Amino acid sequence: MTARMQKRLAIGGALALVALLFAYKAAMVSAAFTSQTACVAVDDSPVARPARRAC
Repeated sequence: MTARMQKRLAIGGALALVALLFAYKAAMVSAAFTSQTACVAVDDSPVARPARRAC
């Protein structure tokens, strides 16, 4: 394996890892918002506030 090939493989692996971490974070944020149904605003009022103060 040449040095150029190793460099490309390392950069590709790093980019794949960063993409995987972003996908994981997005899934965790989505799960956090959808699991707390009391914190999700149900009406389309102009002044949207959470249902509970802890949200």
